[in-house]
This record gives sequence, C-alpha cells and structure tokens, in this order.
Amino acid sequence: MKNISDYLGNELIIIQKSFWKRDYELLVGEELIGQMRYPKIFSQLAEHDIQNESYEFYRPGIFSRDVDIKKKGYQNPFAHFKSAFFGNKGVLELQRGVRLNVRLGLFKKQFEVYLGDNDLLISAQSKFSFKERSVVFIEKRSEIIDENPWILMLVFYIVQLRKRRSGAAS
Repeated sequence: MKNISDYLGNELIIIQKSFWKRDYELLVGEELIGQMRYPKIFSQLAEHDIQNESYEFYRPGIFSRDVDIKKKGYQNPFAHFKSAFFGNKGVLELQRGVRLNVRLGLFKKQFEVYLGDNDLLISAQSKFSFKERSVVFIEKRSEIIDENPWILMLVFYIVQLRKRRSGAAS
C-alpha cells in the first residue's frame, strides 16, 4: 500500500460521484484512494474510508464551527479542527501535540495546509462543475500526512461546511 506522500507531484481529484448523492471519491487517475459519504441526506456527519481505515468527521455542537475527527466505532475524537472567528483559517490539532495551520482562500475555492507558518504540505483548488470537484496536490513529503491520510478529505469537508453555511445565510 502506498503512502499518501508517494503521490507527490500527482494531481489528486476529489469528485462527487452523483449529482443527487453526497458521495465523494479521492482519485489519482483511475486509482481510487479514498471515499467520503454522508450517511443521511442532511447530516453533517461524514464517513471517510482510506487505506483500510474508517473515520468520522462531525461538528461537536449544532452551532459550532469546529470539527472533531474520530475513528469509526470509537467514542472519543483523536483530532480537532479549531476554526478562527471569520472561518478563513484554523488550526488542526493532532496527536502528540502536532498542529497544522489550515487557510481557506477567497470564495472558499482553494485551501492550503501548512506545518508551522510557511511549510506548505497540501494545496487544493475547487473547480466549477455541477458536481463538486477539487484538485489536490501534495506539496511536500511528510510523515504527518502519511500517518493521517484523512487530512486530505477533512479540509474538503470543512470547505463544504463553509459553502453550505454561507448558502443558508443568504
């Protein structure tokens, strides 16, 4: 099984499988790397499968902007995303005190994940389409990404939450 860092230099695509369903696939060419799905139509809980592991992303409270991450079948989260007040950036707190900075771009079309302030690990750009689609690039090899491959889809999940919140507010 390949590590996520092995896809350095490749274009990873996150694509919605069907316009009518909230099911997404993470692909490199024709190779399926991971999947994310919402078990209920209006649910904010997402289930993500990657490298023979299953994870759940969810908001800890109804009005919370934060996101917790736990392994499927477990009760306690092992990672936490803390959103900034305006929602254009945040901090992902991982095990062993590792902290990643997440920055969302203008109009929620792009996102970047940094180790520290300037060490870019992941970048992505949303593409216009009737089905949701994003292109993701691994910018640098990192043990953090290899140990936590779910980070790619987590940031996509956070962007989706922001889009749905801004659409509901208008």
